[in-house]
Amino acid sequence: MRQDGRWYYIDGQIVDDKAQPLSGVLIEVEVDGKIVSTAVSDVQGRASVRCDLPRQCTIDASFDGYNRIQIPIASDASAGSTLQIALSKMAKNEETVNVRAEGESPLATSQSSESKLPVSEAVISPLRPASLIDALPLVPGVIRTPDGRVKIAGLDEQHSALIVNSVDVTDPATGDFGLSVPIDSVDTVKVLQSPYLAQYGNFTAGVVSAETRRGGDKWVYGLNDPLPEVRIRSGHLVGLRALTPRFNLSGPLVKNRLYFLDGTDYAMHKNQVRTLPFPVNEIRSTSINSFSQFDGMLTGTQTITATMHFAPHSVRYANLNYFDPQPVTPNADFHEDTGTVMHRVALGGGLLSSTAALTRVATNVQPQSSGEMTLTPVGNSGNYFGEQSGQATRSQWLETWTPKLLDWHGHHTFQVGSVFAYAEDEGTMQGSNVSLKDANGHLLQTIAYSGQSSYQLRDVEPAIYAQDHWTLNSQMALDVGLRWETQSLTATTRLAPRAGFAWTPFKDVHTTVIRGGMGVFYDQVPLNTYAFHSFPQQTVTTYDGKGNITDGPRLFHNVINTEPNSHFPFIDREKRSGNFAPYSLSWNVEAEQTVHSVGSLRIRYSQSDASNQLTLQSQTTQDRSALVLGGSGDGETRQFDLTAGLGPDKDHHAYFSYVRQFAQGVLTDVTSYLGAFRYPVVRSTALASAAGEVPNRFLFWGTWKLPARMNIAPHVEYRNGFPYQAVDALQQYVPLASYLQPRYPRYFSFDARVSKDININAKHAVRLSINGINLSNHSNFLQVHNNIGDPQYGTFFGNYGRHLLVDFDFLF
Repeated sequence: MRQDGRWYYIDGQIVDDKAQPLSGVLIEVEVDGKIVSTAVSDVQGRASVRCDLPRQCTIDASFDGYNRIQIPIASDASAGSTLQIALSKMAKNEETVNVRAEGESPLATSQSSESKLPVSEAVISPLRPASLIDALPLVPGVIRTPDGRVKIAGLDEQHSALIVNSVDVTDPATGDFGLSVPIDSVDTVKVLQSPYLAQYGNFTAGVVSAETRRGGDKWVYGLNDPLPEVRIRSGHLVGLRALTPRFNLSGPLVKNRLYFLDGTDYAMHKNQVRTLPFPVNEIRSTSINSFSQFDGMLTGTQTITATMHFAPHSVRYANLNYFDPQPVTPNADFHEDTGTVMHRVALGGGLLSSTAALTRVATNVQPQSSGEMTLTPVGNSGNYFGEQSGQATRSQWLETWTPKLLDWHGHHTFQVGSVFAYAEDEGTMQGSNVSLKDANGHLLQTIAYSGQSSYQLRDVEPAIYAQDHWTLNSQMALDVGLRWETQSLTATTRLAPRAGFAWTPFKDVHTTVIRGGMGVFYDQVPLNTYAFHSFPQQTVTTYDGKGNITDGPRLFHNVINTEPNSHFPFIDREKRSGNFAPYSLSWNVEAEQTVHSVGSLRIRYSQSDASNQLTLQSQTTQDRSALVLGGSGDGETRQFDLTAGLGPDKDHHAYFSYVRQFAQGVLTDVTSYLGAFRYPVVRSTALASAAGEVPNRFLFWGTWKLPARMNIAPHVEYRNGFPYQAVDALQQYVPLASYLQPRYPRYFSFDARVSKDININAKHAVRLSINGINLSNHSNFLQVHNNIGDPQYGTFFGNYGRHLLVDFDFLF
């Protein structure tokens, strides 16, 4: 170690497990959770990085094909010494895992409550995740509903943010997550429920934040799931069920200077719907999901990273189910692309990060053929009513500056940043006639749409923020920050103050940590909200069931409401149509106990009160009828969770969680009417449980290495069933008291994956795996007759019973 002015420089040599120097190893220095210096080892394995002692510095060394390591540097490190860092080679079937050295203070990082997903273990779980989103149900408080949508704290995707490499990649038009990056390209995943860092915006429920891997000094490639899955019925082969090969390639394009990584998945699925007869029970989908990354080491203080995510996918017979057979379902084509360029430079004793990004989502939804759609309590017929195509883009420019550390009544790590985003959304849509009949076929209502319409929207979305991670002493740290943001379409300006704390009650022993915080959070209003003006208008005629008109024809205008001035002090709202600012006020507290070499236990309670949520409802007066899009909805979520990670190492580790959850609010049709797959009827609002609310959920999963190069990965889930809402013959919600909220029966599934690695030669191996799904053969119902006009109202049906799947992977 050597000193130059107030800075200390650490000279190190990076070697492999045979004491041979390694070149091209990325070295990063973290202080209080912020990167303050970076370097790349030369041909002799040497590198020099900077640290601001006496604060504790952590050196992070990562190199493709070797286990990543993090080493704390004590303030009393010997002057003039050279630190030697030895990286051990990974086994052929092993992925990079962060190992945080003992003794590192839990106060060094931000105090936002987060759940880290161990990617290397998630990949071999029975879920068999192909993408980042597929793996999220392994996180406490995150679940996927039968329609494939992710729910965080019981709330829909529109209330959460998906961030990949610091860039918001949600669909600008709908707020959906879409097809996320391949899981094989992901290095780290964090799910943060109401994080108290000002750098995060555009959410009220949670944030999914992922960082991708970079290529290394040697070329590495892999092929997973190369063989197709076949369908066998009554002992006979009846075609392919799925084909899901995944190819990965990484290595140096220019030694010690430029690295490359690519992960490409192809997926063809014919998913059976067990509530319909074969062969008219298949949802057919195809997709290409490709992620490429280039990492350039410009100098010892500068790096540049460029990524490209390319994801076209299509679905035939989307949302197929018992009540919507194939002719009633739409076909859909999506094309999602995101390109980013990030430059990082050590400057003025700090770190400056600059990122430019472009996200594009193209959507095309078409019915199977033209014609009328008929809705009845016992099932629907005809053709899907809607047709739409559109394209949404978002350009982003992000600047983040972390200045040098400041000593003043403790240690301060500041960060200031800005986001400038420009979004566009344009498209066309039209609707065909819809008839509503009772269970006996008597006409109750008709809906006629007023032909084709088009829209073109522009939105400017700037934000600036500042935050400080303040370590007061060895036992207490605070995070305080303020975020300012706006959307030009909403005509609102919003301030989001946030604060969090961490306290270690036992001096010099940091195995017990108490954390908490509170803050204000705002949803990003999807652009399709403002396309509502241009939606085809409904003309509704109501009948008595005998062919006589009782009301109408009544034309409903599409109206976007003007909300009154907010009493909430952090919102400044212009008085104009669409001045929406959905927000939540959230707080949490948690206690975490760590037992080295055994595991950790965390207990957490969180609460969030949401206001100004979007609503859609019909309003009729003597002079005018309208479908009114407003912002007066409320909601409340409360969640208690207990999580534990147990096991001596990453090869023998298990995770347990219990989540107690309450999520209730105004049930409205905004998502279903404004989304990609629209529902033709605007239902009345109701106070009910959120679609993803699960009052009790037990989850156990993990991986355990066995002799003879075998591995077993169990996955056990037990929970309440999802809530559902009763409707009448006119497809309107039936008001019920909250304690009468109907639910599916309790869900239980015991899954397991057993694998064995077999060497082909010195460099190649294959992994044979058997997945057992629902091994207990528990009845987990798929649908319910939820219409009170249905003679079978309240009856559950459909189930995926016990079944086995065989995997085959190449390991290189």
